[in-house]
Order: sequence, then C-alpha cells, then structure tokens
Amino acid sequence: MRKNRFYIFILLLAYMSCSKENPVKKDIAFYHWKAKADFTKTYRQAIETTEANRVYMHYFDIEPLKKVNWYDDGIYPTYVLKSVAKDYQNLDIIPVVYIANPVFKTDDLDVSKLSKKISKLIDQISQKHFNRKIKRIQIDCDWTETTRASYFELLRKLKNDFTIDVTIRLHQIKFKERTGVPPVGTGTLMLYNMGDLKDKAQNSILESAIVGQYINAESTYPIKLKIALPLFSQTVVTNKTNKIKLIKNTHRSVLENDPHFKQINPTNFEVVRDTLYKGFYLAQGYHLKLEDVQQSELCASYELIKKSKLNTQGIIFYHLDDHSLLNYDLKNTIEKL
Repeated sequence: MRKNRFYIFILLLAYMSCSKENPVKKDIAFYHWKAKADFTKTYRQAIETTEANRVYMHYFDIEPLKKVNWYDDGIYPTYVLKSVAKDYQNLDIIPVVYIANPVFKTDDLDVSKLSKKISKLIDQISQKHFNRKIKRIQIDCDWTETTRASYFELLRKLKNDFTIDVTIRLHQIKFKERTGVPPVGTGTLMLYNMGDLKDKAQNSILESAIVGQYINAESTYPIKLKIALPLFSQTVVTNKTNKIKLIKNTHRSVLENDPHFKQINPTNFEVVRDTLYKGFYLAQGYHLKLEDVQQSELCASYELIKKSKLNTQGIIFYHLDDHSLLNYDLKNTIEKL
C-alpha cells in the first residue's frame, strides 16, 4: 500500500514539473488595421514572442455615403488596403471587412449585389497583395435587431464564396435571443470598446466590471469564439459642446509636463491654454481623458470568459502598432492569461 502511494506521489511530482515547464500553448493571432501594412522590427518581435502565425488584416470598410457611391446604390468601400510588406506572405492572412450597421438600413438594399461586390473586392485585394485567392474571411459588423435579417442574409450569400468568421459584441452574447446568432461556424468576441467615452471615470476600452455585467459562469453561445483583446491606448478629447474626438495613443508624461494642461486626476486633464497636440487644435476648456489597458484588467476580464461556458479557441490581439506593442510585455501577459 505504501509502495503504491509512493509511486502515485512520484507521478504527481512529474506531472506538476511537466506542467510548469510545458504550459499549454495558446493560439495567438494579431489584427492589422492600417491601410499601409508595413512590417516593422516591433511587429516581428511580437509575432515571434507569441509564436503567432495568423494576421487578421483589415481590407476595407463599407459605409453608406451620400456624395459617392458603389455602382449608384449609396454604398461605398473606404479605407481600402493600399500596400502590404512582403513579410506577410509567410503568414496566414484572414481578410477583415468592416460593415457599418446603417448600410443595412439603406433603402432598397440589394443584398445579393452587395455580396458580389464584397467578394469581388476581397479577391482583387488578395490577388494584388498575396497573389492568391483567400477563402477564410472575417466580417465585422455590430448588427442590431432591426438589421439582423439583412445582415444574416448577406452572410449566407458570402458563404457561397468564403468560410466566414464574424465579430460578436458583449450585448449580442447576453441578449442572443433578441439579436440572433449569425449563420456561421465561428465568431470573435470583441473584448474592447465597451464603455462610455463621455464618462470621465470610466475606461471605455476595457473594464472587467463592465464585462461582468454581460458574462457570468452560466453564459453560453452556440458557436465557437476567439477572444479579441486590446493592446492599445487612446486620448478622448471632449470640446466645449461635449463633442468627442479620439486621438490615437496616450502620452501621459507629455501632458503632465506641459503647462497648457492641468491634471485633474491620474486619467483626466483640462486644457488651460489654447495649444496644438499631436496635430490637433485644442482650445482652453477642452477636456482630455487618457485610456489604456493595464495587464491586471486584461487578465481579470479574460478570467471571466474562462469561467463561463463559452466555447473559446484562441486570442486575437488588437493590434499591430509600434507604440502599443512597446508598452506591453507580451510574453508575461500571455503567461498570466
């Protein structure tokens, strides 16, 4: 009996040792969301550190515009991918198309025609930059109850040409009976841009307290999900009429040492003298809120996902950007997730 216990103890020690030395490898990917796809040293380091082999590359947006249109239907592709570094040829590229929800409120929308336009432009971009047809894509759209019928119809049409992943928001998880479930096999839960930009006490990028309002231990969803996590910061500028402008990235030390700004608390500043900041004119009385994502908040939010009944299968970091990546210890972050 003692001998059996001894062997069991040895096996447990061996198991624990192997677990520490050989942790489960996480499936990591990145978003690329710029019209010009450079491949910097920082990008290379991030991809090598995370052993990522997949990049979700933004191809174009689709928006309803009044002055210009796409074949006279009031819908137009914008922010089209212009150039791609050769380094991306060795990676698994997933084209991403963002569709603004108002597109599906367009009068007399021809979903079949829209599907053909999207498919054609995706193929043209893939051939131009990668010299091949790419069959797996992601569609990014924050649909609503009123637009879901048209949006889901578009997805069914696109499935004739592609294997599709779609983006999912927190409210679409919690209220899936109302918003519906897209007719696809996989989705990506966007775990960022969830709060109120105007709330000066709230981080609109990510707060675990907000995630907890939508996700709990019993949360389910009928399709497999990747989890998109933020690796970026932003400055929320509010003018005197409460209109909001977003400036990419935060530079806390710059604001703290510039007499044009008065610090109210660790994340809020007031413009006390007219100035230019990162190319933007800021008048006296404007308000700045700095938003970034702390590792602890990232891990706490992801922990809520792990404790739920959601079927998750990987992480996509947003996004490949030098300033953002240099502010995060990716290796340490992944180990803690």
